[in-house]
Amino acid sequence: METKKVSRYKGIKLLQDNARPHIHSDVINYLTEEGIIIMSHPPYSPDLAPCDYWLNDYIKRNLTDQPDEKSLARAVSKVMKKNSERRI
Repeated sequence: METKKVSRYKGIKLLQDNARPHIHSDVINYLTEEGIIIMSHPPYSPDLAPCDYWLNDYIKRNLTDQPDEKSLARAVSKVMKKNSERRI
């Protein structure tokens, strides 16, 4: 009996900006297989892109200088949890 892989990402929503690498079929297929909900918006719409206002800078400040992959993963989880509560 084959067991089905359960994705830890199921139900996560990803806001993407339709850049070519983001809409490549391999990327779309992977995200879909992982159960990630893809949310898109017009090609350039800064009023809808938190990255243009504060998100990228916030992530950089909180994720730099991680000594190893485990530390980085913990820091990413912490940033995502904190900001999911803010309803990015």
